[in-house]
Amino acid sequence: MSSGERGRVSAPLLASGVALAPRVKHTRGANATPLASVDVFEVISMRLSEPRPMRWELHWHLFGADFRVRPLFWVSCALLGVIYYQYPEIREQIGSVTAFGLWMAAVVVSMLAHEMGHAFAARWLGVPLRIVVSGFGGQLFGLEEVRWGRSVLIYLAGPLVNVLILAILWGITALPLPMDWRLFLAPGIWLLGWINAFWCLLNLLPLWPLDGSRIAIELGTALLGRRGQTLALLLSLVVSLVLAIFVILWMRVVLTNPFDVHYSVYFIYFCILALYCYAFWLSTFRALWGDPQPPTSPQRQQG
Repeated sequence: MSSGERGRVSAPLLASGVALAPRVKHTRGANATPLASVDVFEVISMRLSEPRPMRWELHWHLFGADFRVRPLFWVSCALLGVIYYQYPEIREQIGSVTAFGLWMAAVVVSMLAHEMGHAFAARWLGVPLRIVVSGFGGQLFGLEEVRWGRSVLIYLAGPLVNVLILAILWGITALPLPMDWRLFLAPGIWLLGWINAFWCLLNLLPLWPLDGSRIAIELGTALLGRRGQTLALLLSLVVSLVLAIFVILWMRVVLTNPFDVHYSVYFIYFCILALYCYAFWLSTFRALWGDPQPPTSPQRQQG
């Protein structure tokens, strides 16, 4: 590649606000290394901006961590809850209003328990943590200067809490309860189990900006430096595309009969899943080429 071509590659990256680190040290004067020799894999990590406090958001302090819940979280939960109670079986069994309330309670308990797992682990390791819960779930701030081993434990603590909730629910189903109690608890246990299993598995996948991708970035940076960080984000890009293809193929298998009573509910769910896949892909694309990359402390960088 000629120097002119390399310069054309570097210009869009600089225009997008991504700081680049050349392989050769820059010097002043005639011997200075031209900007065109920059390698696109040598991207300096920069701190992601923490959302500013806004009106109507909730704020509290627990386990040494600051929690902020933005209005978009409640809007997302409510929209999915409206879709949930559209199931004919749910409406017949417990009614629409009860189903909506059960959905909101199950989502709030599962999501906040997940974030409290992060906060408890950070408190145990002596790390001051800030958590902002929005439409994508919780975002963790304050780990920029934490060594990678500790940050990985903090990121893993959230999914582990979801596994703990699943174990508790399984233990409840094993109790010799009367049939009336079983019928009463069954909808809530099933919904809590489904939400916690889904959220745990989703957060273990390398999808930026969820926990799995942050763990992959920490490990990649510890092993390969900034190149490992970029490769972890590229993995997130691939996984989001694979999930989008899977959702499309799954939709083609399920949505075969437009006269099925579940057709409209399934169609809306598949649209939401596809929208989330696109959102994951877009956030990863911006982290790679549009916005500053995820935070990495100097202790984790190599080279």
